[in-house]
Amino acid sequence: MNENIENSEKLEKKVGISSSGTLRELEDIVIISGSARIEGGRIDKFVKISGSAKIDGDLECNGFKSSGSTKCAGGITSHGDVRSSGSFGIDGNLLSDNEARFSGSAIIGGNSILQGSIKSSGSFKVEGKLEGGLNAKFSGSAKIGKETVVQGLLKSSGSFNAGDNVQAVQGLKTSGSARIDGNVLSQRSITIEGSSAIAGNVVAEDVNIGFSRWWKNLRIFSIRERPYSVSGSIFAKNNVNIKRTFVKSDVKGLNVAIRKRSKVEGTVYYVDSIRISRSAELANEPIRIKAEELSL
Repeated sequence: MNENIENSEKLEKKVGISSSGTLRELEDIVIISGSARIEGGRIDKFVKISGSAKIDGDLECNGFKSSGSTKCAGGITSHGDVRSSGSFGIDGNLLSDNEARFSGSAIIGGNSILQGSIKSSGSFKVEGKLEGGLNAKFSGSAKIGKETVVQGLLKSSGSFNAGDNVQAVQGLKTSGSARIDGNVLSQRSITIEGSSAIAGNVVAEDVNIGFSRWWKNLRIFSIRERPYSVSGSIFAKNNVNIKRTFVKSDVKGLNVAIRKRSKVEGTVYYVDSIRISRSAELANEPIRIKAEELSL
C-alpha cells in the first residue's frame, strides 16, 4: 500500500498527473482510475485510464487505452495501440504507430494518421484527413472532413460521409449509406450496396453499384427509383456492373452491364461485352473501343 502511494507521488511530480482515484506506475504502464487530469507532455509508458480524464496539452506515450470519458485539448501521439470505449475527444491530431479501435463516440479535431488498422463501432468523426496503413472498418457512423487514404480495405456498414476524395488501395465496400464529396479510387474492387451519392469519379479494377436487398423492406424505395448516384464518371479496368444508378458522365470498362432502372447521361464505352437492361436509360448509343483506349 505504501509503495503504491510513493509511486503515485513520484509520477504526479514527474508528468503532472492528478487523480481522485488510484494512480499507479509500473515498469511499462501507467494505470489511472477515477477522475484524472494530465498536464500533457511525454510519458514513456502505456497509459491506461478507467474513468474520466482531461489532458491539458499534447500527449505522447507508448500506447493509450481509455474506458470512460477522455478529453484532450491538444493531440495524442501513441507509439502503440489506441483504444477507447466510451467518449473520446481530442482537439488536435491523432497519430499512432499501430492500430486504433473505438467503441462509443470519437471526435478528432485535426488529422488522424495511423500506421495500422482503424476500427470503429460507434460514432467516429475526423475534422481533418484520415490516413490508415492497413484496413478501416466502420460499423456505426463515420464522418471524415477531408481526404481519406487507406492502404488496405475500407468497409462501412453504417453511414459514411467524406468531405473529399476517398482512396482505398485494396478495395472499398459500403453496405449502409454513403456520401462522398470527391472521387472514389481503388486498385481493387469498389462495391456500393447501400444508398450513395458520390460527387466525383469512381475508378477501380471492378465497380459494382446497387446490388443489395436492403431496400426491399422500405416503402421509400418505390418513390426513389435511383438511390445510387455518381456525379462524375465510372471507370473500371475490368468490369462495371450497376443497377438503379444515375451516372452524370461516362461509363467505361472492359465488360459493362447497365442494369434495370439505371440512367447514364454520358456515353457508355466498352471493350469486350455490353449488357443493357430494357428499363435502363442511355443518353447516347454505347461505343465499342480498343483495349488501349480504355482510360479515364
